[in-house]
Order: sequence, then C-alpha cells, then structure tokens
Amino acid sequence: FHLTKENVLTVDPVDSAYQIAAGEVRSRGVDLQLTGQLTDEIRVIGAYAYVDAEVTEDNTLGRGSRLLNVPEHSGSLLGVYEFLDGSLQGLELGGGVNYVGERSGNVADSGFELPGYTTVDLLARYKATPDLTLGLNLNNAFDRAYYERSYSNVWVMPGEPRNLSLSLSLNL
Repeated sequence: FHLTKENVLTVDPVDSAYQIAAGEVRSRGVDLQLTGQLTDEIRVIGAYAYVDAEVTEDNTLGRGSRLLNVPEHSGSLLGVYEFLDGSLQGLELGGGVNYVGERSGNVADSGFELPGYTTVDLLARYKATPDLTLGLNLNNAFDRAYYERSYSNVWVMPGEPRNLSLSLSLNL
C-alpha cells in the first residue's frame, strides 16, 4: 500500500493540549494476513505489517518525522484447537501472540519512543447448543506492562493489565 494524506490532525508539538493539521503525511508498506486450517481440529490466523509512515511536507513538523504511535513492524498469530468428538466435543481452546514494535511517542520526533511489546492471550469457547456459545478470554496472560500509545512524553497511556472476560452468545 501507499497512502498520502493532507491536513492530518495531530498533536501540536508546542502545546500537547491542542491539535494542528500536518501538511502532508505518507504511509507505505506491506500488510500480510494468512489463515489456514492445518487439520480438521487446528486452525491458525497470522498477520504481519511493515509500515513506513512519515511527514513529507509541513511548516511546523520536521520533514521525515515518524508519525505518532505508528510501529514500523507489528504482527500477530492465533491458533485454535477444536474438539470434534468425545466428551469435549464443542470445546475450543486457543492462544494468541501479539507484537507491536517501537514507535514514536512524540509528534515532534524528539527521540522519545515507546518500546515495542509482546502480549499473549488465551481463549476457551464451548458451544453448548447450536445457538448457545460460552466464551472465556484471558488477555495479557503474563501481565506484561506496556505502553499502548502516547500524545507526548508527558501523556503516555499504559496498556491493559491481565484481565479475564466471560461472554455468552445466543442466536435467536
């Protein structure tokens, strides 16, 4: 892909309480996704993105400055095992790994960068009936501390800690 945009709203490098329009920004790269059914029981989904994103024209922001919160490399991999028969029929167990590379943490491209991180998620689903599914997700299973995004070096948002969610889906 190759995208060019004008007047993209971004944080004012002088006062992060305000926003300004960047003259022109460009993003180019590759986004790959792969889905596969390895066996009747096992399926996987993988994704990878390489993004070269920068300011190409502006009166305030430096030409060539990296775009805020855009990692150069990111990717994910999810695997799910489905029990097709026996006493566990209807149960799915899986796990996923998500990677986000380092990225600029300040619109002024002052060298302040958010570090890359990797998180692991686990899941379980049980199809109790054709219309009723129960789900349990453990997100950030290893309780990895990470920074999701920032608007400046004094405004950084931490990522979610380990958390558990329960879901119930009913088809009517």
